[in-house]
Amino acid sequence: MPTEQARIARIARAAARARALARLPMRLLAGYQRRTLVEWALLSAAVLLLVAACALLGWSERADKAVYDLAVVAQRHAPADDIVIVAIDDPGITAIGRWPWRRHVLADLIDHVAAGAPRVIGVDVILSEPDLQHPADDRALALAMARAGNVVLPALAEPGGDGLQVRYPLTGLGSAVGHINIAVDLDGIARQVFLQEGLPGQLLDHFSAAMVAFGRPPRPVSGYRHDHQDSAPDADGWLHRYRLRIPFAGPPGTFRQIPVLDVLGGKLPPDTFRGKAVLIGATASGLGDVYPTPVSRDGHGMSGVEIIANAMHALEHDSAIVALPAPWFWLGTLLPVLLAALAALALTPRNALVVTVALLAGTLGASLLLVVLGHLWFAPVSAVLGCGLLYPLWSWRRQEAALQFLTDELAQLEAEPGLLAMPADEGEPRRGRNLDTRMRAVYRMTTRLRDLRQFLADGLEGLPEATVICDPAGRVLLANRRSLLLAPRTLAPLADVAVPRPRIGELVDEVFVQPKAGHEYWEQLRRAHAGGDSAQAPPGVELEGRDQRPMLLRGAPLRSDTGGVAGLIISVIDITQVRMAERRREESLRFISHDMRSPQASILALIELQREESRALPQAALLARIGDYASRTLELADDFIRLARAEAPHLNFIEVDLAGVVLDATDELWALASAARIDLRLEMGEEQPMVTAEPVLLVRAIANLVSNAIKFSPPQSTVTVRLYRVPQGVAIDVADQGRGIAVEDQGRLFQPFARLRDNERNAPAGSGLGLVFVKTVVERHGGEIRLASEAGKGATFTIVLPC
Repeated sequence: MPTEQARIARIARAAARARALARLPMRLLAGYQRRTLVEWALLSAAVLLLVAACALLGWSERADKAVYDLAVVAQRHAPADDIVIVAIDDPGITAIGRWPWRRHVLADLIDHVAAGAPRVIGVDVILSEPDLQHPADDRALALAMARAGNVVLPALAEPGGDGLQVRYPLTGLGSAVGHINIAVDLDGIARQVFLQEGLPGQLLDHFSAAMVAFGRPPRPVSGYRHDHQDSAPDADGWLHRYRLRIPFAGPPGTFRQIPVLDVLGGKLPPDTFRGKAVLIGATASGLGDVYPTPVSRDGHGMSGVEIIANAMHALEHDSAIVALPAPWFWLGTLLPVLLAALAALALTPRNALVVTVALLAGTLGASLLLVVLGHLWFAPVSAVLGCGLLYPLWSWRRQEAALQFLTDELAQLEAEPGLLAMPADEGEPRRGRNLDTRMRAVYRMTTRLRDLRQFLADGLEGLPEATVICDPAGRVLLANRRSLLLAPRTLAPLADVAVPRPRIGELVDEVFVQPKAGHEYWEQLRRAHAGGDSAQAPPGVELEGRDQRPMLLRGAPLRSDTGGVAGLIISVIDITQVRMAERRREESLRFISHDMRSPQASILALIELQREESRALPQAALLARIGDYASRTLELADDFIRLARAEAPHLNFIEVDLAGVVLDATDELWALASAARIDLRLEMGEEQPMVTAEPVLLVRAIANLVSNAIKFSPPQSTVTVRLYRVPQGVAIDVADQGRGIAVEDQGRLFQPFARLRDNERNAPAGSGLGLVFVKTVVERHGGEIRLASEAGKGATFTIVLPC
């Protein structure tokens, strides 16, 4: 007994000395942590401001345009086959004569093109002045255009007496006109045109827009996909509206070009131009109508007529590249910088570097993919600059702070009497200016504290699990409050030093239903560490507690200064939440492993099939199938996200008009109901009930019920949505005339991933989370959901909400 009391006294003295030693360094560390957070916040704010200024003031414009050009090159696509260029090329110039040609040649060319019955003919040749030397040529040209009846001519904008004027072609020529100005950026590259230009009240559509709109129902140029940010008027009041960023189909020569000599010589099949848009323009070298573009290579520019063809293709397919909306742009610009800042603060330098590199690559990759996949432009260089600056700046500050911290801690440790006195013969200086010297000094001092830290009672109290410390024989020496609550009968004698120490075996008998397995684990742990073979020690054993909770019993050795086993620390961990989470994860993984992986495997199979020419599918069929599989995967992901949002701890509840919510939900599904030949009927009284709700979630929940009703209803049937008062508040019925749900199946209906008709042929697709989402949303609103159905008689889902 005296030996046991002496052991406890030594542990108490060690804990008291360790607490006295730890308080001052902990206060010092807390001060450094506060200063670190302040420095991090200031540095992050400065970098974010720099990034915002860079984005607002356009400091990175040239670099952004370089990324834009890469994206435009990466999104190459097949040119439209209904756009044909009649090229006034070098052989034509050589054969017919120097440019400009006499206008009777253009008249003859238009007659030959018009004979092929094209939809529209665009003559990209300036005809703003009469031919005074050959007036008969002008008459011949006017007659040729009149005979064609579908000629579009360019208008020339040039300075006039009171500012800029628009000079139109000769009177009587052509059926429509459009300006042919091409916007060239500061780096000299043509990337866009403006669909309207001119003075206020005299705005003129672009030549490409006039070509696309000719002979079709009127459509304003503002109706095409375009960039809404227009250029400001220049000094002369000239307006540029509706920026059209051109998604070039490919390098110069991508669109089909027919030499002018082939047209004039009648060498083409009769249906060459039938129903097509034909552009007549110069492509010959030396004519000056050539611009560098993002897809130009080896110094070869693109002719103006081919740029017009690319603009027509963009208008025809509504595929112009538009800038990302401002909120998304700022999110994409500032979020990577903020994430890099958080990574630099929270992660190790190596992991922070990995995250920073990933953010750099992800930002650039996202910018390229947005253009390639969605024809959306996001300027990434400002965000890349912020991420690239943040890591080295913060690394420098962290190293400076670490050096200062080590210096101050070393001084504090040296001031501790009796514990940290350094022998005079150790040879190493106690102070130094570099990091390595300070780290070595601190290490030598802290090694003297290892024995004290082995039995810190206050550290034991702070453990989140029930933990006891025992000697190698199994006698319990220390226990924290959690273990006392778990085994009060066994561990109560620890308060009285006169009572023999309780043993681990007694604790196991009191806590667990299967004490035999606990005794076996203790014996294995004790023998492994007593024999010095820690590798053979069992990691732990899972047992059932007396209250039927799953618990993990595990132990580890406590080492002395010499490396021997001074005792064992035993923990009893409640793993109820872990097991519940594992069960939920296994259920989710079983579902996702099939539903999420199956579409991806199908996509890979299609890709492999496409590599064999004999088995390859047409591109339209391939894209349709890939889109279908991708949509299924995206729908599953969306369901998970919606359910997670519905389960979020905080929702934004506001007072809303429930009738409006029901109307919003049903409006989304009119098209689906019409396609399925189902009558979607809405019944509401004149009273407009008000409820406190999260409108977005509630709309989605009602829409899910209506969508399910439509999916499981036969054609020519009716789905009824009814809103009415009930004593508990207000109710919403969604009733269908489908096959109904058997009573024995209704119990599984609101379980995650449960799909009742999944094995039936032509069963509607779904993730099995829709009704779980509905139930979660309704319960978060304080309501309840009911089902009235039986096999073969349809189903009625009722949502009851308090007013």
